[in-house]
Amino acid sequence: MINRWSHSRLSTYESCPKKAFYRYVKKHPEESHPAAERGLKIHKLAEQYIKNELEEMPKQLYLFYEGFEQLREDYKKGDVCVEEKWAFNLSWEKSDWDGEDTWGRYVVDAFVQDGPHAKVIDFKTGRYKEYNEGYKNQCALYACCVFKRFPELKTIQTELWYLDHHKITKYSFTREEAAEKQKDFHARGLALTTDEVFDTTPSEFSCRFCAFTKICKDNFYERKT
Repeated sequence: MINRWSHSRLSTYESCPKKAFYRYVKKHPEESHPAAERGLKIHKLAEQYIKNELEEMPKQLYLFYEGFEQLREDYKKGDVCVEEKWAFNLSWEKSDWDGEDTWGRYVVDAFVQDGPHAKVIDFKTGRYKEYNEGYKNQCALYACCVFKRFPELKTIQTELWYLDHHKITKYSFTREEAAEKQKDFHARGLALTTDEVFDTTPSEFSCRFCAFTKICKDNFYERKT
């Protein structure tokens, strides 16, 4: 079973439970993708710059020069959290990352609180889409988690910074809106963490690009033969 979930695990599971099984239960090795490696590198550079561990801003951040300068200054004043690993239990209460009761996990690229209002910033690399349902879903989960972690908050604005395109997508949430969305996430998280079967949901598109097609005996192409 998969005992802990995150947005990425949930997305994988909902695309195909068997894929989640191979990735998170069996832990079959996967080839690293250059785009993913680049994204990790840029996230690390952003963290280091905001934390004043780098004297000069990396060129990969130039399109958001003013934004990163502001985060850097606010971090000096103690007003910004960077690359925070936060977790919660089945009751959505704050938990340790590796706590015995930890049920869900999420990593916040940058968090800024101003009294009863907060901003959650997620750095994106690669292509830009004006609307991305998966990213909107991710922002909603951020809001649910952060509201539970900080009971004094009344509103949360999530921002997706597309570092390669100088584009920002924003989604705002009230505590009441997030509470409704939390019910849906809770049900979906339970489905993932209680599944013992991990059925396949094959399709020509998903199986063509899946890293586990060769070892999955129930993939789209096997079903056709």
